[in-house]
Amino acid sequence: MRPVTPQKGRDSRLPTVALASVVVATAGVYALLALGVDAPRVHPDEETYLLAAASLADGHGLAVRGADYGFGPLLPILLAAIIRIAGNVDAAYDWFKTANALLFALTAVPVYLIARRLVPGWWAVLAAALSVGIPSSISIGTVMTESLSYLAAAVALSVMMVALERPTLLRQLALLSAIAVAFLARSQLGVLYVTWVGALGVVWLIAPAMRPRGRADVIRLWPTAMPVLVAPLVVVAKVVSGGTATETLGGYSVLWRDYDPVEVGKWFVYHLGDFAVYLAIVPVAVAPIVLWQLARAGRDGSRSAAAFVALFASANVCGLLVVAAFSSTPYGFERLHDRYGFYLLPLWLVGLVVWLAAGLPRPRGGVLVGVVTALALCLLLPFERLATEAGIDTVPGALWVRIDAELAGPGPASGGLALGVVVVALLAATFLLPRRVAIIALPAVVAISFAATSYFAWERMTDAPEDNVFAGGLDRAWMERHVPDDAHVVKLYLATSCGSALESHALYITEYFNPIIDDGAFVTGTIPDGLPSVQVDIARTGSVELAPGRPLLADYVLTQQGVRLRGRRVAEGTAAGLALWRIGGPVRAVGASSNEQLATLACS
Repeated sequence: MRPVTPQKGRDSRLPTVALASVVVATAGVYALLALGVDAPRVHPDEETYLLAAASLADGHGLAVRGADYGFGPLLPILLAAIIRIAGNVDAAYDWFKTANALLFALTAVPVYLIARRLVPGWWAVLAAALSVGIPSSISIGTVMTESLSYLAAAVALSVMMVALERPTLLRQLALLSAIAVAFLARSQLGVLYVTWVGALGVVWLIAPAMRPRGRADVIRLWPTAMPVLVAPLVVVAKVVSGGTATETLGGYSVLWRDYDPVEVGKWFVYHLGDFAVYLAIVPVAVAPIVLWQLARAGRDGSRSAAAFVALFASANVCGLLVVAAFSSTPYGFERLHDRYGFYLLPLWLVGLVVWLAAGLPRPRGGVLVGVVTALALCLLLPFERLATEAGIDTVPGALWVRIDAELAGPGPASGGLALGVVVVALLAATFLLPRRVAIIALPAVVAISFAATSYFAWERMTDAPEDNVFAGGLDRAWMERHVPDDAHVVKLYLATSCGSALESHALYITEYFNPIIDDGAFVTGTIPDGLPSVQVDIARTGSVELAPGRPLLADYVLTQQGVRLRGRRVAEGTAAGLALWRIGGPVRAVGASSNEQLATLACS
C-alpha cells in the first residue's frame, strides 16, 4: 500500500469537480432536512449558545443571563452575525441550520485532502462523500457546535497529516493555528494538540528516517513546544488574578476531577464497539490490515503512509480517551457519546478507501486480527448501551432501537441477536466475497447502513415533542413585542405535580426565541434548568424571596400557566399557556404563603 503519485491534466480535475458537487448537493439536502426541525431539541445546550450569541449581537459581550459564557466563542460569534443580518432570533433560526448544513458539507474538502495523499482522486472523493454522509449529520438540526467543530477538526487533522510528513516551521505554525481555531469552536478539541505530540512520537517510531537529525532539527520544533510553555503561565495568571486553576477550563471546570482508570478503559472499549457498529463493521475489520501495510510502507520511506498511521493511532487514542473519561463521570449519564467523537470517523473511512484502492488485500494474519477485533468489540458492547433513545448522543441507537422493537415478542429473535447476525454476515462479506464484487458491494453496504441509520435518526429529530410548543402557528417571539428594551425580565419556574414535558419544553424554547430574559429563578425543590439561575422561596406574605427579607425584583416575569402573581398579566403564549406578567418591583405570589402552596395552586 504505497501512496499514489498525483495525476496531471484534465482527468485530474474531474475528481475536484465531483468533490465540489458533493459539497453543494450535501449542503442542499441537509438544509432542506433541517427545515423540518422547528425548535431546539437539546436543552440547555442550544439555549446556552443562542443566549450568548444574542448577548453579543446586542453589544453586551458573550454572556448568558448576565453570567460568563465559558465555552468556545466561535459558534456564538457566527450566530451573532446571522442575528444581526436577520434582525432577530425568530428570523435567523432557519439560517442557523442552513449555515450548519454548509459547514458540515464543507468537511468533505479536508477529508479529501487527507485521502488524496494516499489514494487516487476518485477514491478520495468516495472517502469525502462517505464522511459527510454519516448519520451524525442530524446535528445540523441543532444549533450547537457539532457542525462547526466537525469542519474545524477535519481541517486540523488534514494540516496535521501534512505537518507529520515534514514538520517545517510554517507547517507547525499552520497546525497550531488550526488547532486554536478548533479549540475556539469546541474546547474539547484542544486534545488535538496532544494528538499532534503523540503522532510525532508514533511517526518517529514507525519511520526512523523521519526522526530529528541533530540539534538543528530539534530546535525547529520550537512552535510545537510553545503551548507547553504558555499553558502554565495562563494558569498562574488566573490564580494571581484571584481565580482558581480549574476556572481556566471555563464551562468544563466540573470535569476537573479524579477518574477511575478501569471505568475509563471500559468506556473506551464501549466507544470502539460503538464505532464498529456505526461504521457497519467493514472499516474496523480492515483497519489492522491497512495500518500494518502502511506502517511497512512508512518504514520503507513513504512519509505519507507513516503520517497517516501516526495520525490515525494518536487521534483515536487521544480522542476516545477524552470521550471515555467524560462518559465515566456522572455527567455522562451512563451512555455512549459518539456525539463527542464522530469527528474521528473520517479517518476510519479513509482507511477503508485505502484498502479498496489497494485491491482489497487479505493477508491471513491481518484477516484474523480484523475478525477477532470486530467480534470482540461488538461482544463487549452491551446491546442496551447501543439501542437507546439518547437523541444525538448515540446516533446508531436510532436504527437499533427500531430493529429491537420490530423483533420484540415471543420467540428467540431480538435486537442483540440481529446485531450478531449482521456482524458475522458483514465480516464474511468483507473477507470472502470475490474482490470484483466486494469492491463495489462493501462501500455500498457502508453507505446503505449510513442511509438507514440517518433515516431513523432524522425521523426522530424532525418528529420531536418540542414541535408541539408552537403547534398551530403560534407566535414564537410572542414576548418581545410586550417588553421594552430596558426592562428587567425574570423567568420563574417550579416543579408541580401537574407539570408536563410540554411545559418544560415551552419554558426553554420561549427563552430561546425571546432572548430578553435577564435572570432565571427556581423555587426550592425544583431542578434548575442548567442556565445561570437563583433559588427562591415563597414567604408567608407571598413574597418571592432570594433570602429572608430580600425580595426578587423584576419588571416582567415569565412563568407557568397556573402561577398567579401580583401584577398585570400582559400576554400568554405557547401551547402550554405560559404567562408574561408586568410586575414593576418585588415579585409576589397571589394566594400562596409557601413553596408547597404555590405548587398546589399552580395545578388548581
